[in-house]
Amino acid sequence: MFQTIFSRAPSANVINESRKWATALAIVASMALPANAPAFADDKPSGCKPTPKKVEVDTTSPINIGVLASALVYYRCTDYDDQVKAVLNEAGAWVAARAPGVDKPAIVLDIDETSLSNWEQIYHNKFGYVPSGSCDLKAQSACGQRDWELSAQASAIRPTLELFNLAQKLKGKNGEPIAVFFVTGRYEDPFERATEWNLRKVGYDNWRTLFMRPDSSRDDKFVSKYKTLSRIKIEANHTIIANVGDQFSDLVGDQKGDHAERCFKVPNPFYYFPGDPVPSGGLKCMSR
Repeated sequence: MFQTIFSRAPSANVINESRKWATALAIVASMALPANAPAFADDKPSGCKPTPKKVEVDTTSPINIGVLASALVYYRCTDYDDQVKAVLNEAGAWVAARAPGVDKPAIVLDIDETSLSNWEQIYHNKFGYVPSGSCDLKAQSACGQRDWELSAQASAIRPTLELFNLAQKLKGKNGEPIAVFFVTGRYEDPFERATEWNLRKVGYDNWRTLFMRPDSSRDDKFVSKYKTLSRIKIEANHTIIANVGDQFSDLVGDQKGDHAERCFKVPNPFYYFPGDPVPSGGLKCMSR
């Protein structure tokens, strides 16, 4: 962007635009969490003490699942945090630059592996999904998904919390605060109170609404349908300037659009949720 701007004598409009982005980047760079901030997902996660050796994955033949798991642990312990931070820094710069020019701006955040990290459970279960059963991370047995979510033990993903805190400081065109909405694939019953508590205890507070899947959506083929409908509800009173998620099912929209001006996908090679097909040309909200 800046190479294009300064490749010729800049106009007054271009200068103003570059100043706006420079201010936004300065705001993002100055973001700091309070000294008593909670623990984060990047604070010595399990499997990373010491850093494991790099594992080469042979893709010329069927991949051994044990080798793949070792490669994923190595990635989690090395490049993952930096790559998540890069995406959220871009989101923060966009939000800081865009919000002042929008009436009733809003951002949408997914929860699992976007705002909260479930790495401790993922690592404990060796990347397996165990829907039920008790959860004791000190035991040799698997940690059940239901009990894990009810335990509210997930930790904050630092760059997302920084984006959240940045949004709390910014104002829209008419001086109104940015509205922050969480849209998660977790079901309301019985996880609503535990999810709210987990968000608040790690530092996410003063958000507008938490959208959780109703039981009536259990027959839907893809979670993306419910997530799109949630964003449409938000759009009734706000302009969604950013949508952040770790799955394409968090971001994909419908025939009318993606229902967000910009969307940002953080990496998550640890599990996958299918969603409505991504258009052949990609998501428009990721190409702007």
